[in-house]
This record gives sequence, structure tokens and C-alpha cells, in this order.
Amino acid sequence: MYGVIFHFLRNYVIEKHGGSDTWRALLAANGRKIDNYNPITEYPDSEVIALAKTASEALNIPFVTVLEDFGAYTGKQLVTFYNMYVKTHWITFDVIENAGSNIHRALNQYNNTRKPPHIEARRIADDQMIIQYYSQRKLCPVLKGIIKGLGEHYGESFVIKETQCMHAGHPHCTIAVQKIR
Repeated sequence: MYGVIFHFLRNYVIEKHGGSDTWRALLAANGRKIDNYNPITEYPDSEVIALAKTASEALNIPFVTVLEDFGAYTGKQLVTFYNMYVKTHWITFDVIENAGSNIHRALNQYNNTRKPPHIEARRIADDQMIIQYYSQRKLCPVLKGIIKGLGEHYGESFVIKETQCMHAGHPHCTIAVQKIR
């Protein structure tokens, strides 16, 4: 996972869960003495998972809840961080539709060793979308949070329902998204 995700995680912890002291405590609990994540360097996925699990335990919040909340925070950050790939007239469904194809493809042209999730998004109506999520990381709670965060960024609300999950043995997750009018 790229260091930019660790930057988002650091900012999330600092802003929402106790500040810099909490972040330093999470790092220390995971054997990291300093916060030296380079945004474009790749780090083991297990490292971000360990930090999230430690946060879950320290905050006494279910792990899945931490992942979704982090995803919601990250969704808002992604639009700003990757603004050169997001068109100004887009809203949530547009970003999701283009994440798997255009945005990930554009990012991979600079580093083809990246392993972003494979996302297939299809609108079934103006206010409904079906997303199929394929990833060895199996971080579907983060994706659901990202959808919420994108909605918050664009002033939209959604009902999000996972109808199929890799954690239940399926080859991919299927997530139904219904816009609330």
C-alpha cells in the first residue's frame, strides 16, 4: 500500500481520534519509532492493517467500523489529492465509475507495479449503482466508507448494501448503492 494511505491514516487519527499523541502511540505500539512514510513509496499492506487494528483496540471500536470511518475520511481526501484526474462537473457516481478505469489507469502509467483494487461500477438507474470490488486486500469496508465520504464531499447521501462479500467466500464483493433524494 502506498505511503499516501498512511498520510491519510495519520491525518484521520490526528483529526478524529486524539491528535498527534494518539498517532505516535499507534506507531510505537506497532514497532515504528518515527513517522517517515513517503507518499509514493509502497509499504506492506500488513502495516496499515496492523495500525488500524491497534486503533480499533485502543479506541474500543469494532475493526470494521474503524475501516469504514477511515474510508469515509479518505473518500473526501482522494478527490483533493487526485484532483487532476477528477473532472470539475463530476459527482459521486462519476468518480466511482472512473476510479477503476480512467483514474487507476492514469496512475499506473507512472508506476505499473501498483496493485489498486479492480472496481467495476455500473449505473442501473440515475440514482442506483452496482459496484463489483476485486482485491487481494479484501478491504470492502474501506470502499463502503469511501462511497460515504465521496457523498459527503459532493453533498449526497446513499444507502449502501453489500450483497456479496469476499469474506464469505465469494470471488468479489458486490455493493449496491442507492442515492437518497
